[in-house]
Amino acid sequence: MPQRRIRAGRCSGTHAHGLTLIEAMIALAICAVLMSLALPSFAQYLQRQRLKAAAQGLELDLREARFEAARRGSPLYLAFQGGANWCYALATTPDCDCSIQQACRLKATRSTELRGVHLLAYGGVRFDPGSGQVDVPGVKALWAAPSGERVQVSVGAMGRPTVCMQEGSLPPWAPC
Repeated sequence: MPQRRIRAGRCSGTHAHGLTLIEAMIALAICAVLMSLALPSFAQYLQRQRLKAAAQGLELDLREARFEAARRGSPLYLAFQGGANWCYALATTPDCDCSIQQACRLKATRSTELRGVHLLAYGGVRFDPGSGQVDVPGVKALWAAPSGERVQVSVGAMGRPTVCMQEGSLPPWAPC
């Protein structure tokens, strides 16, 4: 009887390695089902992150405008334009159009940068260069996501912005 030698790391049989077509199809079907379950929650996650980015961006722009007004020694304005194609701009004049490039515009944010975020309410701001105070404190923007969350950005009498949640929860902000 002949003896067979078995080498380390090799199989002695002639079995093929890998997946059959049926096994690959089952694996793809399972992946497709898992992806269809994950996509809606991922889309909601993106909407919430865009809402968060809108509120944080406005808060930072308000802080920057307050500082920049004092640095320049002249008033700065936050001018909004509502509607489906909303935008806002930090500007040197109160009537500066945020939808087109103008010399009065220092910085602008548009709805196209934050798809799905709706601007429900807004109010302009004027920062005094001497004190950093605003002419009319209060709610300056109310943002909403299609999933129902609402974020409010306000400015106090001293010119400091605050953010809170009107509807839903979005850390790190507390309810209004």
